[in-house]
Amino acid sequence: MNVAIITARAGSKSIRNKNLLPLRGKPLIAYPIEAARQASRVACTYISTDSPEIMAVGRELGCEIIVRPEELCGDHVNHGEVIKHATEYADAREKGLENVVLLLGNTVMVDSELIDRALAMLAEQADLDSVMSVWEAADDHPLRALEIVEGQLLPYGDHQRQASTERQSYPKAYYYDQGVWAFRKECAQKREGPNPWWWMGKRSAPIIRTWVAGRDIHSPLDVRIAEWWLDNYPGVAEL
Repeated sequence: MNVAIITARAGSKSIRNKNLLPLRGKPLIAYPIEAARQASRVACTYISTDSPEIMAVGRELGCEIIVRPEELCGDHVNHGEVIKHATEYADAREKGLENVVLLLGNTVMVDSELIDRALAMLAEQADLDSVMSVWEAADDHPLRALEIVEGQLLPYGDHQRQASTERQSYPKAYYYDQGVWAFRKECAQKREGPNPWWWMGKRSAPIIRTWVAGRDIHSPLDVRIAEWWLDNYPGVAEL
């Protein structure tokens, strides 16, 4: 048995009340809610939040509400602790819970197909602890990263590093794309996952999306990209 958990806190500083931002006639958080509720492998959808307004939207759209305790509120709380709390909450209420798919409340770029694919991988591969959607880096490859030290640009984290200008020569690198984290419930307790996603367990498999398809919203530019996505790729998990 699987559940979806959506995390969406109050008090956003980048865009005020961004999880409730109207996008094409719906609050932003409605998009991951609808994706989860349309997924055939998800039995119940939860929202972990400290916002009464988000709670109201969640209830209206058929979600169970997890009211965050005070110690898990605010913008300096480790997201993993929120996920652990929500997983334990759902596990106490759902008989036979096996897997959790975790979604962010501030992205439109998820759908039921992506969720079902991640949960199917967990069902079919017993040795997996989790599945994560990712995209492949190119110009933003970590070997091209810089930092500013005493006013100078230097290679990020390793000032002796040598890197080619030909990005095709780099080993492939991937980033979590703000799409799905699907994991077995016990992983949230074991804390053995790849840093910083310790709730993902030791063996995490990728779903590689060929575009930066899971971008979440933190700025006005992100809002415009989300609107473009909704106008051109509604309900599409992959390009």
